[in-house]
Amino acid sequence: MPPTAIRSVLVIHDQPVDFRGMLETRFPGLGFTFADTPDAVAPALAASQPDAVFSIKQAGFPGAAHRPAAAYPSVRWVQIGGSGYDHFLPWPRRDLTVTNCAGVLAPFLAETVIAGIMAVNANLLRYAAQQRQALWRPIAFQPLAGRTLLVVGLGAIGGQVARLAKALGMTVLAIRRQETTHPAVDELHPPAALLDLVARADVISLHVRLDSETRGMIGRPVFERCKAGAILVNTARGPVVDEAALVSALQEGRIGGAYLDVFETEPLPAASPLWALPNVLITPHASDNVADWPLRLASFFADNLERWNSGRPLLNEIAI
Repeated sequence: MPPTAIRSVLVIHDQPVDFRGMLETRFPGLGFTFADTPDAVAPALAASQPDAVFSIKQAGFPGAAHRPAAAYPSVRWVQIGGSGYDHFLPWPRRDLTVTNCAGVLAPFLAETVIAGIMAVNANLLRYAAQQRQALWRPIAFQPLAGRTLLVVGLGAIGGQVARLAKALGMTVLAIRRQETTHPAVDELHPPAALLDLVARADVISLHVRLDSETRGMIGRPVFERCKAGAILVNTARGPVVDEAALVSALQEGRIGGAYLDVFETEPLPAASPLWALPNVLITPHASDNVADWPLRLASFFADNLERWNSGRPLLNEIAI
């Protein structure tokens, strides 16, 4: 191995069985240490002195437990098992190499987004309620074809959602900081155009990172500009949406419904009024929960590890 090769890896994940065998088979000469609880992270760092960290944040293994790994002096590279990295911000060190898994689960999350849009739009939530009452009552709906989707954040996931929506015959508007076009997008606009665009959208789907600019970006001013009957989809981060303003908009009929996978507080408290709203579909931060998702993320990390140790450029490197 070259002198800069990775020889020791700390994996922070609560179920090592998901991919431990794959990693140890692909890299028999490397030392892998697994921290499977938040309390195990600090001792594992001290014992293994890792060159690299593969970090997967989950509800039961929150971001605060992963942050010490990025600050640890022996660590040269952090591979994030997912796309979001707000739990590491501000970065505790600037001499790190950081990569993420953006795009790995994007096709599956996009499927869920489209399913959520269809469920709300086609009145399936209302039918489910009628089924529990043995009530036979047809409800008309407007087809998605010919209607307008606004994708807020045209990254890997937003691009996949745009592609599927275009296949359904929708007009696709998108907001992106970079002026990079996409074949499924009819119009691309900068973030400053948000208020004008929501007034044109039948469906608004959020796919932005959580940062100082996006926190609370979907609030009362946005809801006041929305079309009557518009559907909001949030599979990005809960704090991107002002939740109190969302509840008011739903209760007052300023928007028609919502599919929500992420929330300001997770798990969503039982007292939240969102649970009881008949025009809201809720999933437990599981929109990309394809059956073998940990193995898919670990395989991406393994490919990057091979790249590092052979001197090739890493995929999905993040400027910090």
